[in-house]
Amino acid sequence: MDKRLEQANCLTETECLLIDPRSNRETLLDNAEMRLDAIKDLMFTLSTMNGRDNDLTSVDLSNLAMVSRFLVGDACDLLAAARQRDLDARAAAHRQTIKGGAGHV
Repeated sequence: MDKRLEQANCLTETECLLIDPRSNRETLLDNAEMRLDAIKDLMFTLSTMNGRDNDLTSVDLSNLAMVSRFLVGDACDLLAAARQRDLDARAAAHRQTIKGGAGHV
């Protein structure tokens, strides 16, 4: 297996968005925002449809719900990875502070 995939995050139970563990916080947040914008636009489109003339069938609604679930799931995974990135950075900074101050009396 590719070394960088060994540490990839798969946080959902059924779907898997592979998140490169080397991604920086801004990249993770940008990708989460992109997915949230897409679902927001999709929900806006659905909310402005008038429902007349059989605009949507039950199959259409099912497909839209599945797409929505994927986008929201991906965004949640990306936000969780960004949060973990922050926690890891804080822990590393804390360790460095402790290590740097250990020799001083």
